[in-house]
Amino acid sequence: MSKLLCILTLLTSMSLLVACSNSSDQSISSKKDSDKTYLPKAGGEPNAVLVVMDTTDWSGEIGESLRDIFSAYVPGLPQDEPYFKVRNINPLKFNSIIKRATNVIFVHTLDSRGRQSYQMSKYYSDATVERIKKDSSIFMLPQTDVYAKEQNVLHLFGQTKTQLIKHIQDNQSTLRNHFLKIENDRVASKIFKVREKQIEKRLEEDHDFTLNIPYGYELAKNLKDFVWIRQLDTQWEKDIFVYFRPYDNQEPFEDVMAYRESITSMYMRDIQKPEIYMTLQDTLGYVKEVNFKGRYAKEARGLWKYSDISAGGPFVSYTFVDEEQKRIYYLEGYVFNPGEDKRVPMQEMEVILQSFTSNLSL
Repeated sequence: MSKLLCILTLLTSMSLLVACSNSSDQSISSKKDSDKTYLPKAGGEPNAVLVVMDTTDWSGEIGESLRDIFSAYVPGLPQDEPYFKVRNINPLKFNSIIKRATNVIFVHTLDSRGRQSYQMSKYYSDATVERIKKDSSIFMLPQTDVYAKEQNVLHLFGQTKTQLIKHIQDNQSTLRNHFLKIENDRVASKIFKVREKQIEKRLEEDHDFTLNIPYGYELAKNLKDFVWIRQLDTQWEKDIFVYFRPYDNQEPFEDVMAYRESITSMYMRDIQKPEIYMTLQDTLGYVKEVNFKGRYAKEARGLWKYSDISAGGPFVSYTFVDEEQKRIYYLEGYVFNPGEDKRVPMQEMEVILQSFTSNLSL
């Protein structure tokens, strides 16, 4: 779906807000803002999504389409880890405890039958049902703070199962990115509560760019064209490095992985044993074109290792040009977290890289 069509769909869907109802058939939109101060705070593990829908439909094509989107594996990790941990909830068992989940998706179609589907129908007023019957293009409605504070709810609906399946399959990126942004924003609000302002100021003064640096990171290396920032623990480490140089050709974009090798072989060497350096593992990397802060960029994901195979893990990077500065930047975040999941720490790396700001002197 084009960006314009997506926006129009969402704006149109918002008109349904006055018609959607909760299980007590009370209009959600009729709640006063002051009432929400008494809501419990949403909770749950990171990147978890509860899908409230008929369990039979969850086992069928609609559920399969949703799992293809939300349970797909994040590329570039050493083991299979999904974007989201998805759990189906029988609508008859959607109780007050479960209602506090941070991310909830309600799924319903008008041709559904049975006790569970009847329960789902209670979330929609007669006016809403009539609107769905008349306009088959409307299929999604986002809401916040419905049953808990800082909660995000997404309604997916349609006239028939076949129709909803097509909407879901045609809008995979829109649906996944909806919750990716929500979860990344949650990560940002957590890790940026306290920041290393002195490091941020140093980057600005020395290099005319900066990043939001969470508390606990240290400036490990600060050269005229290379910066390395890291957080060390006895069991793991999280690292960010930035390399930049005058932009004079497109060669780095032609082979980002080779460009990375040229950077790490020069700057990422062991101080005590300079013969040991960072390189790529012998696995297929993942490179795609993306929009990075309004700039054309190449995003790369893959696995790194030290040349003596003493450590390794996943990385994510962005290569782009700042035309005002006439610089080409290479930003990378990588983690070392042996024996543990890498999804959440790598998510933190993405959030830090996405905080990049340049041209501060202009």
